[in-house]
Amino acid sequence: MGYVDVHVQALEECGRQALKVKNMLDFDDAFVDSGSKAPQGETGSGIFGTIDGAEELAVKIDEVWNAVRDDLGEGRNRMENIERALGEVALNFRDAETGSGA
Repeated sequence: MGYVDVHVQALEECGRQALKVKNMLDFDDAFVDSGSKAPQGETGSGIFGTIDGAEELAVKIDEVWNAVRDDLGEGRNRMENIERALGEVALNFRDAETGSGA
């Protein structure tokens, strides 16, 4: 195992970990085994009874869930980009070591 192999293995392991984290950031998977369900559709104001501002509260709840969903999606996208970039760096190291390349 050469010097470059050790670094490439570390890069590849980081890439695998980034992929694992990406998979943990799935909105629907966050509710698996929790006994709760991911929100579906818009929140109905009727769940708050007849309190003043029930409709506004329902809208705010939907905004929060949408923000969480968007943030998790952005996190997934970033982790995928990290995993891909680490793979490219590892490939470049391997190409440099063998003298091959595009």
